[in-house]
Amino acid sequence: MVELTTQDIGDLWVEGKHPDLEVLSPQPLVAATPIALMAGQRITTTDRIFIRNIQDFPEAHTVAARPIEGWEIELVGLMTPSRIVIQAEELLDMEQVEYEMVLQCSGNGRAMYPSIPGTPWNQGGVANVVFSGVPLSAVLEKHGVIIDPQVRYVTAEGREGAMGPELSDLEHSLPVADVLATSIIALRLNGEPLPGIHGGPVRLITPGFFGTMQLKWLARLRFEVSESTCFYHAVEYRVPLSPVKPGDDFEFTLDNSRPTWLIKLMSYVLEPAPHATVARGTVTVSGVAYNDGMARLEAVLVSVDRGETWQPTQFDTPDSPYAWYLWSTQVQLDPGEHEIWARAIDYLGRSQPLDGSVNWNPNGYEWTGVFKTPITVS
Repeated sequence: MVELTTQDIGDLWVEGKHPDLEVLSPQPLVAATPIALMAGQRITTTDRIFIRNIQDFPEAHTVAARPIEGWEIELVGLMTPSRIVIQAEELLDMEQVEYEMVLQCSGNGRAMYPSIPGTPWNQGGVANVVFSGVPLSAVLEKHGVIIDPQVRYVTAEGREGAMGPELSDLEHSLPVADVLATSIIALRLNGEPLPGIHGGPVRLITPGFFGTMQLKWLARLRFEVSESTCFYHAVEYRVPLSPVKPGDDFEFTLDNSRPTWLIKLMSYVLEPAPHATVARGTVTVSGVAYNDGMARLEAVLVSVDRGETWQPTQFDTPDSPYAWYLWSTQVQLDPGEHEIWARAIDYLGRSQPLDGSVNWNPNGYEWTGVFKTPITVS
């Protein structure tokens, strides 16, 4: 991969974003957050939130808010009435709810898998943010919309266009039960109007789901019996239902695979930073851990002997089940080269595998292996 800087891509860069974000693709713009920029932040400041765009929307290349006046959201499908158009600015006067939540690209960690094409994410495609907006269920109630009981999915479309005439536009389907229970039409990010680069003026947010399902620049919601057959939903953002040998070809269908919906259990070592040099003796190790919000974390464990032994860390449970947990502990280290490993376990009995490659899949999604950070002790 050719390494690019914010200076290399010039006018394509988003003014107001931290210059140390790692550019993975200039167009559509993709930029990862280095571990060093995540440390010390419970809520990831907007300038440090990673950028992941599937398609380009040039007028949204800004951290400033985009005008909400005149923006419309169409609702169609198996519902009564069969079509309504919502003026987005009316949402400003409705009661809003707030989610502190992990926002993560489903390809985060792809570079850890062997033999995977696509955007070479290391582990910089994650953030902990606060979205606020109006529950979709409240919008439906306000407009007297009744959803047909046959509906199983809600398919969301954005206003951006496809990257070329032979490429599909982006849309994703979500289970209707989750959408009606928790989805919001988000208007704000970290207490400020939603930036253009992060989906402003309105974005569909469903906590606990991967970032690709948090559809930006929301323009239409379809209430349907079946999942979308769009390339990005039916082929690209999917994982096989059965294991596939690394390197094997796989032809995706809706029947032999599943969407990358729920965030997987994960932990990070944020301090010491990767490849840092620290003094011998007592070393403070800290980081974050999270899951899909379905169960509290039971433990975050740290090993300094490559998994031979593990010691518990201290952490506080956040108020939001979808937010990341801050954890810390102290370890004793002698001079030399070391790896610090972190592993999370939740109350559903889920834990991170020592080797995340056991979950290899052709698209390189949902990396959940034990986090390993190399350091030097002097």
